Amino acid sequence: MKIIGVIPARYASSRFPGKPLADIHGKPMIWWVYQQAKKVSLFNDIIVATENEQIVSVCETLSMSVMLTSDKHPTGTDRVAEVASKVSADLFVNIQGDEPLIEPDVISSVIQPLLDGEDVHVSNLMSRITNPVDAINPTIPKVIASADGRGIYLTRSIAPFPKARIDYLLY
Repeated sequence: MKIIGVIPARYASSRFPGKPLADIHGKPMIWWVYQQAKKVSLFNDIIVATENEQIVSVCETLSMSVMLTSDKHPTGTDRVAEVASKVSADLFVNIQGDEPLIEPDVISSVIQPLLDGEDVHVSNLMSRITNPVDAINPTIPKVIASADGRGIYLTRSIAPFPKARIDYLLY
């Protein structure tokens, strides 16, 4: 099975333009993410997907596989889909480009359910929300899951919706 890790890296972020190139101990953030992804033995290749020529240049200088993608994509997932339309593989793994400390074992834990189960078609990391303010923060994605942990849908909307106040107990 051919598995490709794709790291979407958008330069034109509204909150932090140029974030993938932010310097962390002498290297751009995207380099650190790429190095962590390289430690995942399940990957046949890792590709940085970006709309920006400067990111392409930095990646090439640092010997990182990179693909220039459309600047029209509204999300990193759309950027991954473009890579998937151009590269032949059985599985594509979306690795967030702003997670320089992501552990390789965490990435592998997302891949393994796809290898183990015939009825699994999508795998996603999630953690329990413990701060009620996070439940209403639109920058934090929420996974609505069934009792057995299977994702039902993802949203950036308020979830669960606080009826009267935000200091309710989250389950």
